[in-house]
Amino acid sequence: AITINVVANTTETASAVLNASGGTASYTTILIQPSGGGARMISMSLATPLIELNGADNVTIDGLNTGGNSLTISNTSTSSVAGTSSIRFIADATNNTVTNCTIQGSGTGAASGTIFFSTGTTTGNDGNSINNNTIASAGTNLPFNGIYSGGTSTAIDNNGISILNNNIQDYYNPIGASNGIF
Repeated sequence: AITINVVANTTETASAVLNASGGTASYTTILIQPSGGGARMISMSLATPLIELNGADNVTIDGLNTGGNSLTISNTSTSSVAGTSSIRFIADATNNTVTNCTIQGSGTGAASGTIFFSTGTTTGNDGNSINNNTIASAGTNLPFNGIYSGGTSTAIDNNGISILNNNIQDYYNPIGASNGIF
């Protein structure tokens, strides 16, 4: 069991990729949370996911929002490249929770979202929970989709995803469809 405390703001220069346990990674659970009594921000501006759960299971990202602690995850890239997102679930990432965070994005791809449930390999990105978050734009650049689930096929769907009590706001596509959840 691993706990990661975010104790300061950070601007990333590449995606933070968490791979599945087994092989190069070994864990049963991971908890990521802010610490130190202040607002914390993890940010970047790249046409990739800021945080990618690549087959990762049993990960909790908890922004807390108590005792002065809070966590913002923000990808300011306005790229239309598929997969540009703040958090991406891919390759059968299952039973993960993102809660009590502010998640910001500006991706303008029709096949991406601030939170992006991408392709699976065998079972899909199943049993994930997105709860009690604010999902919004990163500044004045509006994302096309708040939450986007792309999946692979009917044989490998993203199933059992729980999206509850979120404030999904500030998304807009001036030339096509835009969605809070797609």
